[in-house]
Amino acid sequence: MSKRLYNFIKNLLLPSLGFSLITGVFAALLITLFKIAAEWVVHLSNSIYGYVRENPIWLILLILVVSAIGFIESLLLSLSHSSRGGGIPTSVAAIRGIISFKWIKSLILLPFSALLTFLSGLPLGTEGPCVQMGTGVGDGVIACIGKERHRGWRRYIMTGGASAGFSIATSSPITAIIFSMEELHKHFSPLLLTVASLSVTSAQITMRILASFGIGSVGMFHVSPLEALPLALIFVPVLIGLATGAFSILFTRLYHFLDKLMRHVLKKLSVRVVLPVLFASAALVGFFFADALGSGHALVDSLLSAKSAWYLLLLTFILRAIGMMLSNTSGATGGVFLPTLAFGAIVGSLTANVLIALGWMPREFYTAAVVLGISAFLGSTSRIPLTASVFAIEALGGINNVLPIIISSVVSLLVVEMSGLEDFTDTVIEAKVHRITNGKSPSVFVSAFEVKENSFAVGKEMRDVLWPNASVVVSFKHADKNLGMSKIYDGDVITVRYETYNPAASLEEFEALVGKQTDTIASEINLGTASV
Repeated sequence: MSKRLYNFIKNLLLPSLGFSLITGVFAALLITLFKIAAEWVVHLSNSIYGYVRENPIWLILLILVVSAIGFIESLLLSLSHSSRGGGIPTSVAAIRGIISFKWIKSLILLPFSALLTFLSGLPLGTEGPCVQMGTGVGDGVIACIGKERHRGWRRYIMTGGASAGFSIATSSPITAIIFSMEELHKHFSPLLLTVASLSVTSAQITMRILASFGIGSVGMFHVSPLEALPLALIFVPVLIGLATGAFSILFTRLYHFLDKLMRHVLKKLSVRVVLPVLFASAALVGFFFADALGSGHALVDSLLSAKSAWYLLLLTFILRAIGMMLSNTSGATGGVFLPTLAFGAIVGSLTANVLIALGWMPREFYTAAVVLGISAFLGSTSRIPLTASVFAIEALGGINNVLPIIISSVVSLLVVEMSGLEDFTDTVIEAKVHRITNGKSPSVFVSAFEVKENSFAVGKEMRDVLWPNASVVVSFKHADKNLGMSKIYDGDVITVRYETYNPAASLEEFEALVGKQTDTIASEINLGTASV
């Protein structure tokens, strides 16, 4: 066996195969149990709220109990800052290396904190915690099995775990693989594709084996393939794209406003005061308006099958948007993916109602219009049009409407891009980083690193190496000019410009990729602080 083949098997094939498959299996086991618990808790919450609506005398007690739950959650969140806020933005920030991540605390405390959120009825979803738990599983696999020798694989396997978690939460394996690159990294590489695909595959097989024994379920929405929208109605996805783009802009601007408001409030009040008040407010609103409660899964199901009055849809959008954003910015545990689907369904339903009332669209295409709204709103708000389009095709029966789905998503994205607004996920991450760093600016460095023998980077192409966040490779010099330029070899010198809040932690990340450095500090240039 040649040395090149041996190194390929030892340093690339076996680690990517072994770590990814193990991560997918453990993520499926853990998240399936969490989903079963979450479904039971959501059912219990709906039953409690239903009983209190029929017996209003218990309303005061309900508000007091929910306030107490909010206080308990604030105590849990004080023990694990990684569990605060949306699970997907937290995972994205951790995988990109923007924030630190404690996998043990996340796996222990996050499920309980999320279940308290669901029990109280806050408008947050289960998919965020699923993705974050998958991220934690991936981190744990490297910490326990890979250990120091395979530290360079950490963010790759965290990506695999997050993808596995997304696939289990949504039962959309293809979407999960695309999500890993379009949302988690905004970057494509063959190695990322391999790790995500292997993790998702093993997670899906494990989930289906469990489901065959009656443990958990497969499927998120049960929608039959929709009737194809005829070419004569090709203007419909354009109009839906325009409507969802406008609502996406309003949605993101509202988040900016509420985030600034909550920053001001949290400076003056402890989260142990804010969360009980928020939980109590959600309980009061949910008592009078049931559609303002929960993840929005039931709302999407109902809108896919039947339309509702326009004024109720607008009221639902406003109440759920304010509730979800306040919950997220205050740090309550839960996801924003499912609630975002609900907002898209509302906009799609509103637009469909108008088109049907004007006689521009037959009523039989109502459900297709709702699906277009979901895809377009999700894609434009988070700037993930490919993920959103594939999700609509894979999970929402859109296989016969591929072209309309693409058109509505692209039009909506163009409308939002023209506004100049940042995407919703990055906005949430920025707010999270601002709170963690107290608004400080990162320092900027330029450092030269020598690639050591048997380090992670050896034998890999530059595009396959996940450098620390905000890093730019400014030069790449081969030690042996006779070697091909496409891959990295030991002895090569890579000069990187990067921004960091923690220089020591960033150095550790670089050394996990290129090997232990002996003279890095001597070649390091501090350029001061970055403007933010």
